[in-house]
Amino acid sequence: MHIITIQESFLDVIQDVEAGKVTHENIWVARRDTSNEEHQEYYDVTVLMKEGKLAFTSDTAPASYLKFQQNGHRQFTVDIADELGSHVYHLRFPDSKLNLGLRGSKISTSAILPDGTRLLIGTDAGNIMQYDTTTTRLVSEIKNAHLADILQIVVLPSSQVMMSVGLDLQTKLWPVTSGAVNLPARIFLAQKGQITDIAIIDRGRNFLTASVDGSVDLWECSTAQVVSEFRRIGGLKDPVTCIALAEGLPVKPELTVGGDLLHGCSKSLVFVGYKLGTIQQYSVAGHYQTGTRLQRPVEVTLLHVEGGYLVSGYADGLLRVYEMKLNQETKEGQSEDLTHSYYDLQLNPNFPIEYASVSSKKQGLSIVVSNGPELLLQVDFDGADFCYTQLVGLSELFRIVLIEKNGSNLYVATENDIAHY
Repeated sequence: MHIITIQESFLDVIQDVEAGKVTHENIWVARRDTSNEEHQEYYDVTVLMKEGKLAFTSDTAPASYLKFQQNGHRQFTVDIADELGSHVYHLRFPDSKLNLGLRGSKISTSAILPDGTRLLIGTDAGNIMQYDTTTTRLVSEIKNAHLADILQIVVLPSSQVMMSVGLDLQTKLWPVTSGAVNLPARIFLAQKGQITDIAIIDRGRNFLTASVDGSVDLWECSTAQVVSEFRRIGGLKDPVTCIALAEGLPVKPELTVGGDLLHGCSKSLVFVGYKLGTIQQYSVAGHYQTGTRLQRPVEVTLLHVEGGYLVSGYADGLLRVYEMKLNQETKEGQSEDLTHSYYDLQLNPNFPIEYASVSSKKQGLSIVVSNGPELLLQVDFDGADFCYTQLVGLSELFRIVLIEKNGSNLYVATENDIAHY
């Protein structure tokens, strides 16, 4: 697989040439093969106006030619020919970037309110900040929300409440407000290891947290109680890396575990990804391990359920899409997800699949996924095949900390800024 990197100011150069500020200007483009990360090719490209149109020229070896073409709003193709033939790469640049000017700290995670008006930022200093997405104005700040890095922020469906997960092993409940906030509404403490993922069930009265101690805890929000704990039979201490909720048939009331502490859980199934490569499914309300188990000998790093598919990512850069069927009822009264086929896309094997946003489209899925430094892809899956566009225009050696889609807006958070595509 080839990875293209390009000068961050590429679009600024184009604007200067089109506006006549300069007659021409050079930018650089680099290409490397994931099979040999140490080898990288650099190309100089001259941007100029030719017969009233934007033109790109390059005579840089080792390519016999390099050709740019603009084919949409902030979208380009670059065609590089060498001794092995012609290679066409599709590139997309962000519409805008928000530099929040964080002094002495870095972005560690982020979230967007469902209406898209507020951006929530967690930092490696343990602070939570809320910004207006239109003006980038700081609306509110919770200082020392956690004692260390904030690992995840999720907004409950009401948009009035958020949860934060910290490196301090705590999960906290906060109001989403423009006013001053000093103390959390709730603190949830139970797991003995770092919390790796969180999933909100229904309206948020129950939620799940996963931990490197091998547990997945089901919580009741108002009492801050653990309703039940899930551990994989045959791997009780296998660290949990990620979780994803799905929906099946309801568990019969007499077979539920948790009584009055369960709210909207009767249809909930949870896929749990483990460090040793297992993906195991559980019934949330029934508190049992179902027969659905998927296995690869590589750490599972990402799980998403969307549109009849289970999307999984692995530490060796493999993106796998399972097709799911919810059509079999067990004797306990709960449906099982029967995964009968899957489709693979091998990305950079030197780095794990890290973050993704998955959404349904008319046929298949749209997956925006990060895979190590400098590789951010928009992958389109049509139910059988993959094609992808590389999202570029971020700072060099960027590290993604979150990808989130809000309607037609895509937000990508790095340690230093937020890109809007």
